[in-house]
Amino acid sequence: MALLTAYFDESGVHGGEACIVAGFVGNDTQWGAFAADWVPAIKPSKNLHMRKLRWKNHPEAVAKRLASLGPIPHRYNLRPVMAGLKWQDYNSIVELKNRGKFFQPYILSALCAVEIVLREIAEDDEVLFLFDRQEGRRRETMEELRKIVFDWFGADKRVKGIDFMRFEDTVCLDPADYLAYIVRERSLDMNSFKSRAGESIIGAGGNGGWIHGPYLTLLASAKSRPTRDLIKDMMKNPYFRGLIPSER
Repeated sequence: MALLTAYFDESGVHGGEACIVAGFVGNDTQWGAFAADWVPAIKPSKNLHMRKLRWKNHPEAVAKRLASLGPIPHRYNLRPVMAGLKWQDYNSIVELKNRGKFFQPYILSALCAVEIVLREIAEDDEVLFLFDRQEGRRRETMEELRKIVFDWFGADKRVKGIDFMRFEDTVCLDPADYLAYIVRERSLDMNSFKSRAGESIIGAGGNGGWIHGPYLTLLASAKSRPTRDLIKDMMKNPYFRGLIPSER
């Protein structure tokens, strides 16, 4: 039994086209090798912040840099994971019916991401889940996520823990930020400059999918809060595994 670490970041949690939680999973050896390659590749920066890149002023330089960085986590077989939903679906199906903390898009997406790791990647290995820490009201949401994860997955001995790290304290959140950002961009327009500039972070394949309307309806109509079995059942269906919404 090994210990895996899953680093997750989010994009689009305040609205827009889609809310995404995405990141990479690997063991200590893989993460160590990744960091040894990543740190010199991003110098003189200490971290990669997708929103802070100079997209408007130096688009070609940004694209070249992203093309060189995207393959690095895949080089060390770190496993990409994503889960997300469309804000339009959420606003029309969920929000008016149930405004409980559980039904926040970020928490729904994060819970799906955790389940994906346990169901499809971990096997018998233990997993430590680390999410990008936010402050203020977003921190309250994250603390709620911690409670829900331990409530749902507490009996699963593979869950070693769930915690939050400041982005600046590790480069292992960098590819999570990169992946979440590009998945959101691809949900807007697969052929946009940003989508094409960052496509190398997607890799040949990954784990995860989209919480489409039919399952949001089931989640919203649950008498209390949805069960873990409902989430598991959702992940077996083609429309969770389906294409990014803009590809349909």
